[in-house]
Amino acid sequence: MKKIAVILPCYNESNLIHKFNHKIVEHLEHLSYKFDLLYVNDGSIDDTVKYIKSITCKASNINIKLLDLTYNVGHQSAIYQGLLYSSNKPYDNVLIMDSDGEDDPNAISTILDHSDHDIVQVSRGKRSESLVFKLLYKIYKLIFYFLIGKKIDYGNFSLIKPRLVAAAVDNSFIHLGAFLDNQKGTKGKVKWNRSKRLDGQSKMSFTNLFYHGISSLTENAQSLLFFFIRLSILILIGIIVLSVTIIYKKYILNIAILGWSSTLLSNLLNSLLICIGFFVMGSLQLNLLSKQGKKRREKIFIPHTIVENWKDN
Repeated sequence: MKKIAVILPCYNESNLIHKFNHKIVEHLEHLSYKFDLLYVNDGSIDDTVKYIKSITCKASNINIKLLDLTYNVGHQSAIYQGLLYSSNKPYDNVLIMDSDGEDDPNAISTILDHSDHDIVQVSRGKRSESLVFKLLYKIYKLIFYFLIGKKIDYGNFSLIKPRLVAAAVDNSFIHLGAFLDNQKGTKGKVKWNRSKRLDGQSKMSFTNLFYHGISSLTENAQSLLFFFIRLSILILIGIIVLSVTIIYKKYILNIAILGWSSTLLSNLLNSLLICIGFFVMGSLQLNLLSKQGKKRREKIFIPHTIVENWKDN
């Protein structure tokens, strides 16, 4: 029977962790897999750890473990710690999902039907947030497509093979979805509607969406850099064409040049300088990401076994 690790980052989820655990166990206990539910506590300051430690489960194919981080590192780094733990275990696949119910446990069986792929990403269908948030998210996706040339309709909810776990651990990431989308390998996609958070209060604010967007763009720093290189070339061509036109009309045809021509030329030069600035910053960012990727992070979790219903053979 195949072994699946389920990484569940959580921060201050004491009011819903039991509801979520009941819901996910309800869907996993009938599947022909062995599961390790890995709750990664990201330095919660409420009773999240207490509630996780009080979880019980009688399903013979489900173990429950707690990876208690020594301090808060943020959602993506908490996922990284879960992957770091999983990288040393004999799992056949690793599933990553949120522990607040927005990533629907109902989707897991469908995702596992595609487990022969190296990566299975869950494409988001309908969302349950406010109209304003949906509009802002739509704008973010359009900006991403314009700059990077790819559609972004995925998040952390994904299933990956051990070699992709190793790649994520060795290279590091700041946006798992974008990182996986850039990896080579066979890929499958499952479209599923985003559920409501179990306590009804979504943590995805405008600020969080902004940082989420910046992280996804940074994860695609190379594509972003190429975009500004292409833009710089187009602006440079525009400057050359405009300059030749001005010189030709003024000195060959002896035609007076309107003031807007010089203003346009000045604006194009300024745009070119801005693009060069983005190019320099992008190069530095790529260099920084490369150095960070080569530096393996330390384990900062304390593992606890909460429920053990099966053991490795």
